[in-house]
Amino acid sequence: MKVNNWIKNIRSLLYPNGCLLCGAPGDFDRQFCPACYRSLPFNRQACHRCALPLPPATPPGALCGSCLAKQPPFDSCVTALCYEPPVSRLISALKFRQQLHLVEPMAELFTDRLGKPLRKPELMLPIPLHPLRLRERGFNQSLELGRVVARRYELAIDWRICRRVRHTQAQTGLNEKARQKNLRRAFTVCGDVNGSHLVLFDDVITTGSTIAELSKTLKRAGAKRIDVWALARTPGR
Repeated sequence: MKVNNWIKNIRSLLYPNGCLLCGAPGDFDRQFCPACYRSLPFNRQACHRCALPLPPATPPGALCGSCLAKQPPFDSCVTALCYEPPVSRLISALKFRQQLHLVEPMAELFTDRLGKPLRKPELMLPIPLHPLRLRERGFNQSLELGRVVARRYELAIDWRICRRVRHTQAQTGLNEKARQKNLRRAFTVCGDVNGSHLVLFDDVITTGSTIAELSKTLKRAGAKRIDVWALARTPGR
Protein backbone atom coordinates (compact mmCIF):
# COMPACT_ATOMS: atom_id res chain seq x y z
CA MET A 1 0.00 0.00 0.00
CA LYS A 2 2.86 2.40 0.87
CA VAL A 3 4.55 1.65 -2.45
CA ASN A 4 1.29 2.36 -4.31
CA ASN A 5 0.87 5.66 -2.47
CA TRP A 6 4.47 6.60 -3.24
CA ILE A 7 3.99 5.85 -6.95
CA LYS A 8 0.73 7.81 -6.98
CA ASN A 9 2.41 10.83 -5.34
CA ILE A 10 5.27 10.78 -7.86
CA ARG A 11 2.85 10.54 -10.80
CA SER A 12 0.79 13.41 -9.39
CA LEU A 13 3.91 15.60 -9.22
CA LEU A 14 4.97 14.71 -12.75
CA TYR A 15 1.47 14.97 -14.26
CA PRO A 16 -0.58 17.39 -12.13
CA ASN A 17 -4.31 17.28 -12.79
CA GLY A 18 -6.94 19.90 -12.28
CA CYS A 19 -10.53 19.03 -11.51
CA LEU A 20 -12.49 18.67 -14.76
CA LEU A 21 -15.31 20.76 -13.31
CA CYS A 22 -13.74 23.54 -11.25
CA GLY A 23 -10.02 23.42 -12.06
CA ALA A 24 -8.99 22.89 -8.43
CA PRO A 25 -6.35 20.23 -7.68
CA GLY A 26 -7.98 16.88 -8.40
CA ASP A 27 -7.37 13.31 -7.38
CA PHE A 28 -4.97 11.70 -9.88
CA ASP A 29 -7.17 8.65 -10.40
CA ARG A 30 -10.45 10.53 -10.78
CA GLN A 31 -9.54 14.02 -12.04
CA PHE A 32 -12.27 15.48 -9.85
CA CYS A 33 -11.67 17.40 -6.66
CA PRO A 34 -13.35 15.83 -3.60
CA ALA A 35 -16.11 18.46 -3.46
CA CYS A 36 -17.06 18.11 -7.14
CA TYR A 37 -16.88 14.32 -6.94
CA ARG A 38 -19.33 14.30 -4.03
CA SER A 39 -21.67 16.64 -5.92
CA LEU A 40 -21.95 14.39 -9.01
CA PRO A 41 -25.46 13.01 -9.61
CA PHE A 42 -24.73 9.33 -8.99
CA ASN A 43 -27.61 7.02 -9.84
CA ARG A 44 -27.65 5.35 -6.44
CA GLN A 45 -31.33 4.44 -6.23
CA ALA A 46 -32.50 2.93 -9.49
CA CYS A 47 -34.70 0.26 -11.04
CA HIS A 48 -32.80 -3.01 -10.90
CA ARG A 49 -33.91 -3.95 -14.42
CA CYS A 50 -33.59 -0.73 -16.47
CA ALA A 51 -31.64 1.64 -14.13
CA LEU A 52 -34.37 4.32 -14.22
CA PRO A 53 -33.68 6.66 -11.26
CA LEU A 54 -36.18 6.08 -8.45
CA PRO A 55 -37.11 8.12 -5.34
CA PRO A 56 -34.56 7.88 -2.49
CA ALA A 57 -36.98 6.01 -0.21
CA THR A 58 -37.45 3.16 -2.71
CA PRO A 59 -36.21 -0.16 -1.26
CA PRO A 60 -33.14 -1.76 -2.88
CA GLY A 61 -33.87 -4.16 -5.74
CA ALA A 62 -37.19 -2.53 -6.62
CA LEU A 63 -38.47 -2.31 -10.18
CA CYS A 64 -40.02 0.72 -11.85
CA GLY A 65 -43.66 0.62 -12.97
CA SER A 66 -42.75 0.01 -16.62
CA CYS A 67 -40.56 -3.00 -15.83
CA LEU A 68 -43.24 -4.43 -13.52
CA ALA A 69 -45.76 -4.13 -16.36
CA LYS A 70 -43.45 -5.47 -19.06
CA GLN A 71 -39.95 -6.75 -18.49
CA PRO A 72 -37.34 -5.54 -21.01
CA PRO A 73 -35.45 -8.05 -23.20
CA PHE A 74 -32.19 -7.50 -21.29
CA ASP A 75 -31.64 -9.03 -17.84
CA SER A 76 -30.21 -6.14 -15.82
CA CYS A 77 -28.93 -2.61 -16.23
CA VAL A 78 -26.46 -0.57 -14.20
CA THR A 79 -25.59 3.07 -14.79
CA ALA A 80 -23.20 5.22 -12.79
CA LEU A 81 -24.82 8.63 -13.09
CA CYS A 82 -27.97 10.52 -13.88
CA TYR A 83 -27.82 12.37 -17.19
CA GLU A 84 -28.07 15.91 -15.89
CA PRO A 85 -25.60 18.78 -15.40
CA PRO A 86 -22.66 18.65 -15.06
CA VAL A 87 -22.56 15.06 -16.37
CA SER A 88 -24.54 15.94 -19.51
CA ARG A 89 -22.04 18.68 -20.36
CA LEU A 90 -19.07 16.33 -19.97
CA ILE A 91 -20.65 13.64 -22.15
CA SER A 92 -21.61 16.20 -24.81
CA ALA A 93 -18.05 17.51 -24.83
CA LEU A 94 -16.76 13.97 -25.35
CA LYS A 95 -19.22 13.04 -28.10
CA PHE A 96 -19.62 16.23 -30.08
CA ARG A 97 -16.42 18.18 -29.41
CA GLN A 98 -14.01 15.22 -29.54
CA GLN A 99 -12.76 15.80 -25.99
CA LEU A 100 -11.24 12.33 -25.78
CA HIS A 101 -9.23 13.15 -22.67
CA LEU A 102 -12.55 12.71 -20.84
CA VAL A 103 -12.79 9.00 -21.70
CA GLU A 104 -10.57 7.71 -18.89
CA PRO A 105 -12.00 9.75 -15.97
CA MET A 106 -15.59 9.22 -17.12
CA ALA A 107 -15.10 5.47 -17.48
CA GLU A 108 -13.58 5.38 -14.00
CA LEU A 109 -16.76 6.97 -12.62
CA PHE A 110 -18.58 3.90 -13.91
CA THR A 111 -16.16 1.43 -12.30
CA ASP A 112 -16.39 3.41 -9.03
CA ARG A 113 -20.16 2.93 -9.10
CA LEU A 114 -20.26 -0.72 -10.16
CA GLY A 115 -17.46 -2.05 -7.99
CA LYS A 116 -16.96 -5.77 -8.52
CA PRO A 117 -19.64 -7.23 -10.84
CA LEU A 118 -21.86 -9.83 -9.20
CA ARG A 119 -21.84 -11.83 -12.43
CA LYS A 120 -18.85 -11.42 -14.70
CA PRO A 121 -19.92 -11.53 -18.35
CA GLU A 122 -17.96 -13.40 -20.98
CA LEU A 123 -17.82 -10.58 -23.52
CA MET A 124 -18.48 -6.85 -23.75
CA LEU A 125 -20.19 -5.44 -26.84
CA PRO A 126 -20.21 -1.65 -27.28
CA ILE A 127 -23.38 -0.22 -28.83
CA PRO A 128 -22.44 0.16 -32.51
CA LEU A 129 -22.76 3.29 -34.63
CA HIS A 130 -23.78 3.15 -38.26
CA PRO A 131 -20.71 3.58 -40.53
CA LEU A 132 -22.00 6.96 -41.74
CA ARG A 133 -22.38 8.24 -38.16
CA LEU A 134 -19.00 6.79 -37.24
CA ARG A 135 -17.36 8.54 -40.19
CA GLU A 136 -19.08 11.80 -39.22
CA ARG A 137 -18.03 11.64 -35.56
CA GLY A 138 -14.67 9.96 -36.05
CA PHE A 139 -15.01 7.54 -33.13
CA ASN A 140 -17.57 5.51 -31.21
CA GLN A 141 -17.79 6.92 -27.68
CA SER A 142 -19.33 3.68 -26.35
CA LEU A 143 -16.36 1.70 -27.65
CA GLU A 144 -13.80 4.14 -26.22
CA LEU A 145 -15.45 4.17 -22.78
CA GLY A 146 -16.04 0.43 -22.91
CA ARG A 147 -12.37 -0.29 -23.63
CA VAL A 148 -11.36 1.34 -20.34
CA VAL A 149 -14.06 -0.48 -18.36
CA ALA A 150 -13.24 -3.83 -20.03
CA ARG A 151 -9.57 -3.36 -19.17
CA ARG A 152 -10.41 -2.70 -15.52
CA TYR A 153 -12.47 -5.90 -15.28
CA GLU A 154 -10.25 -8.00 -17.56
CA LEU A 155 -13.10 -8.55 -20.00
CA ALA A 156 -12.85 -9.31 -23.68
CA ILE A 157 -14.46 -6.63 -25.86
CA ASP A 158 -15.51 -7.00 -29.49
CA TRP A 159 -16.93 -4.19 -31.63
CA ARG A 160 -17.36 -6.38 -34.73
CA ILE A 161 -20.04 -8.82 -33.53
CA CYS A 162 -22.89 -6.29 -33.56
CA ARG A 163 -23.40 -4.00 -36.53
CA ARG A 164 -25.80 -1.18 -37.14
CA VAL A 165 -27.14 -1.81 -40.63
CA ARG A 166 -29.78 0.92 -40.85
CA HIS A 167 -28.84 4.58 -40.74
CA THR A 168 -31.66 5.73 -38.50
CA GLN A 169 -32.53 9.33 -37.77
CA ALA A 170 -31.27 10.79 -34.50
CA GLN A 171 -33.26 9.58 -31.50
CA THR A 172 -33.26 13.01 -29.85
CA GLY A 173 -36.72 14.51 -29.85
CA LEU A 174 -38.55 11.26 -30.63
CA ASN A 175 -41.04 9.76 -28.18
CA GLU A 176 -40.65 6.16 -27.02
CA LYS A 177 -42.96 4.68 -29.67
CA ALA A 178 -41.22 6.59 -32.46
CA ARG A 179 -37.82 5.50 -31.14
CA GLN A 180 -38.86 1.85 -31.24
CA LYS A 181 -40.10 2.18 -34.82
CA ASN A 182 -36.98 4.09 -35.81
CA LEU A 183 -34.73 1.27 -34.53
CA ARG A 184 -36.63 -1.70 -35.95
CA ARG A 185 -34.23 -4.09 -37.73
CA ALA A 186 -31.42 -1.59 -37.19
CA PHE A 187 -28.92 -4.19 -35.92
CA THR A 188 -27.47 -7.49 -37.06
CA VAL A 189 -25.26 -10.06 -35.35
CA CYS A 190 -22.13 -11.15 -37.23
CA GLY A 191 -20.64 -13.65 -34.81
CA ASP A 192 -21.45 -16.62 -32.61
CA VAL A 193 -23.16 -15.56 -29.36
CA ASN A 194 -25.09 -18.77 -28.74
CA GLY A 195 -25.30 -19.52 -25.01
CA SER A 196 -23.18 -16.47 -24.13
CA HIS A 197 -23.42 -14.08 -21.18
CA LEU A 198 -22.92 -10.65 -22.75
CA VAL A 199 -22.74 -7.10 -21.49
CA LEU A 200 -23.70 -4.17 -23.70
CA PHE A 201 -21.92 -0.89 -23.01
CA ASP A 202 -23.38 2.52 -23.86
CA ASP A 203 -22.69 6.11 -22.91
CA VAL A 204 -26.27 7.28 -22.21
CA ILE A 205 -29.57 5.44 -21.87
CA THR A 206 -32.63 7.58 -22.55
CA THR A 207 -35.74 5.46 -23.05
CA GLY A 208 -33.89 2.17 -23.41
CA SER A 209 -35.14 1.62 -26.97
CA THR A 210 -31.66 1.14 -28.45
CA ILE A 211 -30.49 -1.42 -25.89
CA ALA A 212 -33.87 -3.18 -26.06
CA GLU A 213 -33.73 -3.57 -29.85
CA LEU A 214 -30.13 -4.79 -29.80
CA SER A 215 -30.93 -7.17 -26.92
CA LYS A 216 -33.81 -8.68 -28.91
CA THR A 217 -31.49 -9.19 -31.87
CA LEU A 218 -28.85 -10.88 -29.68
CA LYS A 219 -31.40 -13.08 -27.90
CA ARG A 220 -32.73 -14.24 -31.27
CA ALA A 221 -29.12 -15.14 -32.15
CA GLY A 222 -28.93 -17.34 -29.05
CA ALA A 223 -27.45 -15.11 -26.31
CA LYS A 224 -28.32 -16.57 -22.91
CA ARG A 225 -28.01 -13.48 -20.69
CA ILE A 226 -27.60 -9.80 -21.51
CA ASP A 227 -26.59 -7.20 -18.96
CA VAL A 228 -26.33 -3.52 -19.79
CA TRP A 229 -23.75 -1.13 -18.40
CA ALA A 230 -23.86 2.57 -19.20
CA LEU A 231 -22.26 5.74 -17.96
CA ALA A 232 -25.52 7.68 -17.46
CA ARG A 233 -29.31 7.35 -17.45
CA THR A 234 -31.87 10.07 -18.09
CA PRO A 235 -34.08 10.73 -15.06
CA GLY A 236 -37.32 10.08 -16.97
CA ARG A 237 -38.47 8.10 -19.98
